[in-house]
Amino acid sequence: MSDDEYKLLVRALGSQILEERPDATEVLKQLVSDTLQFRDKLKEETGQIVTVEDTRIALDALETHLKGEKFPSGLTPEQKALAQILIDRIILFKLK
Repeated sequence: MSDDEYKLLVRALGSQILEERPDATEVLKQLVSDTLQFRDKLKEETGQIVTVEDTRIALDALETHLKGEKFPSGLTPEQKALAQILIDRIILFKLK
């Protein structure tokens, strides 16, 4: 999966966030960066590929978390790890 594909996926989520919070550009950049770092590290360490679908599922889990709903079950360990990275980034952003 290319960096551009990840950016497009996060941009879709970002347009929704930016409507509600125009200063969110920085956190969106960081979400893309965190996702790419996770993808690269996972591939380097295990040879496993993070797919667009994995990223979508992680973003859905993030959205579920932000709505205060129960964390989805049935995620792979990689999807869950990516979702947690994204959730942690949003929490750090909210604390600023």
